[in-house]
Amino acid sequence: MTSNTPLNFGIIGLGAGAMNMIPELRANPNARIVAVADPRAPARERFERDFSGNAYDDAEGLCADPNVDVVYVMTPDEMHSAHTVMAAERGKQVILDKPMGLTLDECDAIIEATERNGTRVLVGHSQSLDLPNLKMAEIANSGRLGKVVMMHTMFYSDWIYRPRAKEELMQDRGGSIVRRQGPIQVDISRMVGGGKVRSVRARTNIVDPDRPIDGSFMAFLDFEDGHTATITYDGYGHFNSAELTFGYTLQGQQMDPALHVNSRRRIAAFADADAEEAYKESTRYGGSLERSIEHPVSPDRRHAFFGLTLVSCEHGDMRQTPTGLVIHGDDGNEEVDLPAGPGYNRRYCSIEVDEMCRAIRTDTPVRIHDAYWGKATQEVVLGIIQSSDERREVFMQHQVPYTGQGVS
Repeated sequence: MTSNTPLNFGIIGLGAGAMNMIPELRANPNARIVAVADPRAPARERFERDFSGNAYDDAEGLCADPNVDVVYVMTPDEMHSAHTVMAAERGKQVILDKPMGLTLDECDAIIEATERNGTRVLVGHSQSLDLPNLKMAEIANSGRLGKVVMMHTMFYSDWIYRPRAKEELMQDRGGSIVRRQGPIQVDISRMVGGGKVRSVRARTNIVDPDRPIDGSFMAFLDFEDGHTATITYDGYGHFNSAELTFGYTLQGQQMDPALHVNSRRRIAAFADADAEEAYKESTRYGGSLERSIEHPVSPDRRHAFFGLTLVSCEHGDMRQTPTGLVIHGDDGNEEVDLPAGPGYNRRYCSIEVDEMCRAIRTDTPVRIHDAYWGKATQEVVLGIIQSSDERREVFMQHQVPYTGQGVS
């Protein structure tokens, strides 16, 4: 394989999340989408129109396709482990949407299958791999500003009031802001903090009985090296942390206050849970909304903000800006510009895809968010839940160091 030959990707799961991933994967010169698997006939029919590739009604067919080099697993959380193991058994490389698995046993099953079959897994997508977060991790781990002392990452959004299918509102099916969004903030904290969390103390909250999953949480992480991190996420749609991040949102676009205010009203307007689920179905690939797969290009788009992250070191503090970072150092402020392509549009899965392609072409391991990293992050996520349930400090046993320096 030559260094500029695109790799063939197959996607398992064409839900609403895939509609964010497909446009960027389609636009990436390192990738070519050749196959999908989804039980919904409209999704398969649209794929055949859009890509003229192979469309399967189950994951087994896609994993057996000899034309597929990399499998991108985008299925519901409870299927992540089984589908990744299935792909590994067929010798496929895997990019796995977070979380890695619902339990540590599921994470171990992935590790065992990939090591036995000599394949790779990269656990993404994760906004922790946005360029400003990667740069903060690089600076923090380099010692340029001395030792990390503490960090804080927080996000306030309307996550709990986005249209959901019924299973997304079931705690035991993997629904909850901790399981689905927590891995991103844990990744950010672990990257900046060197990777190895010693213990977790946390509290989760279910505020709305009509949305019976945890919709907010706060966690305190104590790291092996002595520094600490606080993680806060509130998804109940009152305050929007974009007000603290120059007006820029998770999509790197200016916040639309009307959309934020209307999130609760939009959910309340559905006649019942079936109507809400029908709307969610319409947003999926092949759904009636027929969402575009053209890659969005906007001259006003900037780096995305998964809330706000502040890092305090011995000789300076760091925070994100729309165009990179600012370091508040001993000798004044330093702007760190981080170009990210035209309009700052390459983000949703680009770094994961590029890193997997690099690893395959050079026959080396992935350098970021491999299976051991994914398990360690999930251990912290599960620790947050356990700590809240038992109201005690929970100690970690499976942590690994951060080794992603130089990835961009």
